[in-house]
Amino acid sequence: MTIALVLGARGFLGRQVAAALAQDEGLDIVESDLPGSGGGPAFVALNLATDPHEIAAMLAATRPDVIVNCAGRTAGDNAQLRAANVDTVGRLLDGVGLSGLRPRLVHIGSAAEYGMATPGQLVSEGAAATPAGPYGSTKLEATRLVVAATEARLVDGVVLRVFNAVGPGMPPDSLPGAAVSRLVRALDDGAASVTMGPLGSVRDFVDVRDIASAVVAACRALGLATPIVNVGTGRAHTARELVEALARSIGFEGAIGEQAAGSARSFDVPWMVADVSLARRVLGWQAVHDLDSIAAAIVAGVRRGH
Repeated sequence: MTIALVLGARGFLGRQVAAALAQDEGLDIVESDLPGSGGGPAFVALNLATDPHEIAAMLAATRPDVIVNCAGRTAGDNAQLRAANVDTVGRLLDGVGLSGLRPRLVHIGSAAEYGMATPGQLVSEGAAATPAGPYGSTKLEATRLVVAATEARLVDGVVLRVFNAVGPGMPPDSLPGAAVSRLVRALDDGAASVTMGPLGSVRDFVDVRDIASAVVAACRALGLATPIVNVGTGRAHTARELVEALARSIGFEGAIGEQAAGSARSFDVPWMVADVSLARRVLGWQAVHDLDSIAAAIVAGVRRGH
């Protein structure tokens, strides 16, 4: 039996990844997250900001064949982002070195590492990485740590560069979270319109269920000749198309305006769509959920209270 340790297992993406891995009969799952975030016989509390010797002790006790790192944060000031996205990865790798294990490490990266892309062109793994903000910069630093550790044979590592992850449980300050909240309120109030920020940015919206299946494929792959693999759909959609899909799923038929303030990150990078040909070749994976399926899952999650 292969033991898979999921770090950040109680987060937005980690929950989906842990659930998908648990469905694989050949994998034995151990979930880990911050103290106080969960429990159960297959849960280990761990703060990755701790001393690497404590991380090594946990690894020695659980002896994972695969570590999936879903931990990190997407918002905050520079210090917070660095602490959550860079320092924790450094400590994890130090802990692996102290443990004497050489696991496969599947690290969740981000398309934000690429920065500006040329409109109309799919972004491949060979594209220059020039992040437009602190989030992308810290994720790129973490990727470089994982790649260096892989080259040094400390881990058998792969970074899955995830494009715009969407699904149930998204925070209210995200585009889908804000859109669902406003659309539901407008429907309940009988309003004729809702107002969003600018919705012209083009993104590759990828369902968290598809991301989770990519993680399973990366855990299962016998050999990975490349340290970085894009995870997206390869399909371009405007933010407006996503909001309109959410409106259809909710049943709101009013007008959708764009007069509110928008995200600076969207302005900085107006186009970001993945070239996913490498994922098909090396992982045998491709996304299966379309925009309407994604929207339906988000709305169903809100109705369930997730």
